[in-house]
Amino acid sequence: MEKRLKLWFENLEDKEHPDEFDAKQLVNLYSIKVPCGKRLKPEDGFDLSGIDPPYVLKVCSSHILHKTELQGVVLNNDNESVQDNFAMIQKRFPNENILVENQSSYMGPEFIIGIIKDPALGHAVMVGAGGVLTELYKDTSFRLAPCSVNEAKDMIDELVLSPVFENFRGLTLDKEKLAITISQVSWLAHDLGDKLSQLDINPIVFSDGEWIALDVKVVFES
Repeated sequence: MEKRLKLWFENLEDKEHPDEFDAKQLVNLYSIKVPCGKRLKPEDGFDLSGIDPPYVLKVCSSHILHKTELQGVVLNNDNESVQDNFAMIQKRFPNENILVENQSSYMGPEFIIGIIKDPALGHAVMVGAGGVLTELYKDTSFRLAPCSVNEAKDMIDELVLSPVFENFRGLTLDKEKLAITISQVSWLAHDLGDKLSQLDINPIVFSDGEWIALDVKVVFES
């Protein structure tokens, strides 16, 4: 893993501030699935090769953390609408990269997996209710990183949301796979060491039998 992490660092456009595309490449090194996508620079123009519809368009900048509020995300693009919407978002953010991804379909609640750094205790991994209501629900559980898969299962069981894993209203969410993902994120924090200040996967959703990270943010120590 050290060699792959080193290569990831070498390929960063901004070695102090990874953008969403870079952050997704990082978690993917730890077998965490992300949507198929590509980062297009302003000079690249329109290119959807290798990506299937429907599409998501996002402004892709480490300095724009609240993309939705700034109208930097366009969902539900089909082959007829995507080029016009690409031009619109490019006009709105003329000097920024644009991330084009396949839009994942999913059922069930959104989750968040995160890493925070305590000055005394070091990194801790968190799982909880995710999406836009994360701060409202405040349904979270923590362990020091790294943590085992069994510890991650205990974290999930501590959530108020945990009954959704017991075939709640026909939902078939895979708790084992989510626990593996939590553990992998905790090892990512361990491997990055003091360099990592914060990591957020929000949301992570269950799609086609796998947990997939729809948005990822990585913050390094300044």
